[in-house]
Amino acid sequence: MSMGFIFGPVPSRRLGLSLGINIIPFKTCSFNCIYCEVGKTTNLTIERKSFFDVEEIKREFLETVEKVGKIDFVTFSGSGEPTLNKDLGELIRFVKSFKKYKVAILTNSSLFFRKDVREELAECDVVVPSLDAVLEESFKKINMPHKNLSIDAIVDGLIEFSSSFSGEIWLEVLFVKDINDSKDDLDALCNAINQINPTRVQIGTVDRPPAYTSAKKLSPKEMMDIYTYMSAKVGKIDIIGSFNKENDAFYEDIERSIVKMINIRPCSKEELKETFNADDEKIDGILNKLFEESKAFVQDFEGKKFIVGNRSSANI
Repeated sequence: MSMGFIFGPVPSRRLGLSLGINIIPFKTCSFNCIYCEVGKTTNLTIERKSFFDVEEIKREFLETVEKVGKIDFVTFSGSGEPTLNKDLGELIRFVKSFKKYKVAILTNSSLFFRKDVREELAECDVVVPSLDAVLEESFKKINMPHKNLSIDAIVDGLIEFSSSFSGEIWLEVLFVKDINDSKDDLDALCNAINQINPTRVQIGTVDRPPAYTSAKKLSPKEMMDIYTYMSAKVGKIDIIGSFNKENDAFYEDIERSIVKMINIRPCSKEELKETFNADDEKIDGILNKLFEESKAFVQDFEGKKFIVGNRSSANI
């Protein structure tokens, strides 16, 4: 029986239409970020392990990829930190063997101090690492890392990786009000970014229900002030915006696909409509059924409604 490793295509703010591969059990991570849209970390670890049957993941990928329309990326992400799976390199090579899919990974950067992780990620087309804070105090407050992780070692690993990586690095920084948005934080970040020399830097703030209510979003003006300040120091800064790309219909059963998506991250009704090329009536019918079956519920955040999966019933 399928474990539901593949999800989407998901409309990503960074990667366009992304077919996701989730290779980490919920919620296994090396950080417990206060803003995480997936939820609080239940297994805080830095030990790399084989979590699932690799051949089963490959089979589900083959079954799913034949049913979808155009995709921009195959992306390793999901409900934890993907570099914790020691089968990651084999799975990246498997996807790349088809010669027609670009591969990306979303990572919190925590294991870049490891040579084996850097070597595995070298085969990706795009690496999207996070670096929210460089000052130790801010790093611990916003990312709540495993006790054996050092922000200095993480930054050094990013610098070493970028010096030889032939693909693109899209470094992401997420700002939480009064946590990592001080001038000292920005100066330390800019200094590290200049050493890492990523292809681009994408900044954002909290825009989905966070794991901890203490994670507050910055206002548009505050984000623009940060953008202006950082642009003068490092250039190539983008503020992450909403997904606005048209997409082909996704031909897998819509209800099953919606369940997969909302168990990975909260989604607005508008995102679901756009992803599956479906009208209000179709989406409302599916959501009402999921609400009645307690497979989904609505969560309000900053005046916007999100559909959230009942993760206690998720397979991963």
